[in-house]
Amino acid sequence: MQLLDHRTFYALMIAGAKEVIHREQELNAINVFPVADGDTGSNLAHLMRMILRESRWCEPSVHMLDSIKQACLKGSRGNSGMIFSQFIIAMCDFLRVHPALNGAQFVEMCEHSAAMSRRSVQDPQEGTVLTVMKDWALALRSRLRESDLLLGLLQPSLQAAFISLERTKDQLPILHRHGIVDAGAKGFVHFLQGFVSSLSETAVSEEQPTSLTELTFSEGNASSHFLAEPPELRYCAEFLIDVKNDWEKLQHKVAAMGNSMVAVGNSHQGKIHIHTNVPDQIAEAIHERGHIVYQKVDDMQRQYDMLHRRQASVALVVDSACDIPEAWLDRYQIYRIPLLLELDGSVYLDKVTLRSQSFYDKLETLSEPARTSQPAQETISALYEQLLHHYDHVISIHLAKPLSGTFDACRQAASLINADRIHVIDSRTLSGAYGLLVLQTAEAIKAGKSVDDVRQSLLTAIPRSEILVSVPTLEHMIRGGRVSPMQGLLAKWLRMKPIVSLNHEGKSKLYGKTLFQRSNLRKMLKHLANLHARNPIEQYVVLHAEAEVESRTCVEAMTRLTGRAPVYVTSVSPVIGLNAGKGAVSVAMLLSNTNMREEH
Repeated sequence: MQLLDHRTFYALMIAGAKEVIHREQELNAINVFPVADGDTGSNLAHLMRMILRESRWCEPSVHMLDSIKQACLKGSRGNSGMIFSQFIIAMCDFLRVHPALNGAQFVEMCEHSAAMSRRSVQDPQEGTVLTVMKDWALALRSRLRESDLLLGLLQPSLQAAFISLERTKDQLPILHRHGIVDAGAKGFVHFLQGFVSSLSETAVSEEQPTSLTELTFSEGNASSHFLAEPPELRYCAEFLIDVKNDWEKLQHKVAAMGNSMVAVGNSHQGKIHIHTNVPDQIAEAIHERGHIVYQKVDDMQRQYDMLHRRQASVALVVDSACDIPEAWLDRYQIYRIPLLLELDGSVYLDKVTLRSQSFYDKLETLSEPARTSQPAQETISALYEQLLHHYDHVISIHLAKPLSGTFDACRQAASLINADRIHVIDSRTLSGAYGLLVLQTAEAIKAGKSVDDVRQSLLTAIPRSEILVSVPTLEHMIRGGRVSPMQGLLAKWLRMKPIVSLNHEGKSKLYGKTLFQRSNLRKMLKHLANLHARNPIEQYVVLHAEAEVESRTCVEAMTRLTGRAPVYVTSVSPVIGLNAGKGAVSVAMLLSNTNMREEH
């Protein structure tokens, strides 16, 4: 007897998805395993919204199944989201082979999906959604002897799932300590509730979304209900991959770089979720066997600090063109939005999945020019929404507007969310000068100054910033649009080694006086001495792109000139190094008075 066809399956999926979305905050509130970051409900709701948005009933119905699978790969986040997506993908794969199922085949599909979900997890734990999936499938098998009707199978097995869910309180010590059930397992039971409600023709909830326009994508509120320990590993990383070869070997290699790994997919496309301290090494391993289509890396340490160690009522946000040591970001709890770089078909997150140490080696072996792009609007909005749940205000400082669309993207996101509480500011500079402005702002926030005072202090400091960059060639800046082709052609004809700076608007400019010097580094230091005589340098930093010897020369010269050491010395980010080129060195500073920039 036919029990389930593709149309019925699609109806069950929609009902289950809506029920999970309705329970989003309820699930967030009890999320303590494997990390108490309060986002299981948001992650599962995001997956279900993606399924609702991306899938449609159509003929042939296998296209509907494929659309659900793609939505699962795109929308899965976090441990529970990844496990859930593998469960649904396995069901879709089974239904692709069996267009209509009888009772025995339906039970076989559910057993297969539960088993595939368990296989996707690096270290399966009892007392989680995996346990409830397994117990539910066992209950279906037991019930099959008494009924081969879909509702007759699902209703009694739902009760078994509730019982299994309740037992999770005693299966994991952390759940027992808090007296709660596993959040992911509870989400799965609600998913099954949606199935049963759909079949019995009852509404899942009077308050649930009823149209796709109501199914907006948001991060939700990360709960601070539980005082969890700091994360063992810093980053929660997810990668959507176009696989070129050996999916199994890739999974094994990545598994050794962290824990809590969940991997779903096949030999053509897959997705990996893992907790790690080395997302850049994972990205490199993936690039060896495929292309990174999409990635998301959450800083769990920063999330923990936001929930339990917040230093101030004002959050500070920067982008990755701000060159400041990682230790300073941690000290002041600064949030960073990475810019994107595309290298040979793989997309990387600047300073997160692509570090300066390996960037220049990659740059020399590219088969096509590297490209940069601004962060996705969804990434910016998600961070702002999350921060507004925990801070009174957000100050978001960004790379000079003429150099990137990041400032405009952030300003647009702020206007849509809450422009009164999110203050987006154009630094009109980049790299180390940007870093000094951020550092001064962070100190003002930590000192407890009002958001208006902090903002005004920043706006006053911006005109006092300056950066000079000694670059070995203009080729990279011309390719990136930072210098006009005419300027570059002239420099090439005359074999000039330019010094690059920014004007008062944040646009690149060249210092013409220096172009005929044999040593542009020596000339840059001479220019800095003249500048210091006219307008004393209050603070400075030294930055370089794989030019440590030249950076030490700058430090020694600047220490003699100013009588003080640099605030810090660091390498520039890949997104800056892409335009400056290997061998570039720069000095960035804040002057005592407004910078009357020389125009050449």
